[in-house]
Amino acid sequence: MAPRQPDAHLRRSPSTLAWQVLRAEGMAAFRDRSLDRLAAWRRRRRYRRVDAGGLTAVVPVLSVLPAPPRPDLGGVLVQFLRRQAAAAGPRALLYPERGGYRLEVDAASGPRAAVLPGTLPGILDLRDESFEDAVRLAAEMLGAKALHVEQPAGLPLGSLLRLRRSGLRLVLSLHDFGLFCVRPHLLEQPRLAFCRYCRDDARCAACLRRDWPVDDGFQPARRAVASELLAAADAVVYPSDFMRRRYRELLRAPTATAWVVPPALAPPVPPASAGPVRRVAYVGSVRAHKGALVFEEVAGRFPELVWSAFGGGDPEILRRWRRTRAIAVRGYYRAAALPRLLRRRRVDLALLPSIVPESYGLTLDECWAAGVPVIAFDHGALAERIRERGGGWLVRPEEGAAGVERRLREVLRRPEVPSGRGDRPPEEPRSFADVYRALELGVV
Repeated sequence: MAPRQPDAHLRRSPSTLAWQVLRAEGMAAFRDRSLDRLAAWRRRRRYRRVDAGGLTAVVPVLSVLPAPPRPDLGGVLVQFLRRQAAAAGPRALLYPERGGYRLEVDAASGPRAAVLPGTLPGILDLRDESFEDAVRLAAEMLGAKALHVEQPAGLPLGSLLRLRRSGLRLVLSLHDFGLFCVRPHLLEQPRLAFCRYCRDDARCAACLRRDWPVDDGFQPARRAVASELLAAADAVVYPSDFMRRRYRELLRAPTATAWVVPPALAPPVPPASAGPVRRVAYVGSVRAHKGALVFEEVAGRFPELVWSAFGGGDPEILRRWRRTRAIAVRGYYRAAALPRLLRRRRVDLALLPSIVPESYGLTLDECWAAGVPVIAFDHGALAERIRERGGGWLVRPEEGAAGVERRLREVLRRPEVPSGRGDRPPEEPRSFADVYRALELGVV
């Protein structure tokens, strides 16, 4: 068994994070992170702590997360919290924390929580008996018939398979390529380039050994378990049709149990009037795989434009941008705030230059909600959605920063840039309630 790799959110102290944010992102980002942490603390305080025997509600579906439900830990958790807040009827959530697994139950008796014994699973572990014991105990206490696992890649895949085979029904929500690789963004090390879904075992092992002690057989063994897990699941929910097709190609995921449920759309704000491009923004997590270095290179070639960046991420990159003063760093922002921020800063165009394929692209929704068109690379769900609905321009990934520069110069020559709302509305999406009804889980 590989050594355990504690998750970053369990390693960083609040003081360390605060200092990083202040230096790299500024006071506004620090304030927003603090507000989200305060909201998470208040949410946690809502639950009255009881012994495990005090959780007596009947809950048909037990939700399982690989991390605490904090909005500052990412968009997946933000979306989950929104769905949980809007859900009717009793609901339950299990997730790992220091000292065991926290089980939260919302029922007629009020919000209650208990801690079940266990140890944190390691990122490379395929099996973890304490995780299996905690899930079984929680399901037995609540009479749950099914597990709904958000982001299963952060959990021991072999244990999830064993739980399904023990009789619990299983719904998986996949938000990235974490079942295909423990690097869910598919950024190959040390090249810092998209691995193009590498299936060369030796090359994969060389990449992973930059961070973990694995041998050449680790990746194929893990993918075999992931493929079995997908085949055993009662439903697999993807955020986009692109992800559904890609998992079918990569891990033979069944089509009969596949569902596409996109995240909720960002509410629109009044768009600016059409005009030439003067202000350009980077939007989203500031990291190499999201295209932060591409953005930095492009921004340096257009000193006549006003550049800004919205999003937290790599402290070194953010500090470098702040030192140059060529890019105004807004840093971390709270969920649903981006459309208003874009309009307040009068952003005319956004760059979403992710060098790896995106599974959906929440930032695209938020740019469209503000009426801001985008430039993105022609791959992944971002490209498919822009091609279907408009609201932006695409660049071939192999053209890199030079291609983004050429496309931006073409846009700058236009007397007016059209709204980035998207030309055609999306089809009526399905919901998680539809999934539960189809599986007859007794959840409204």
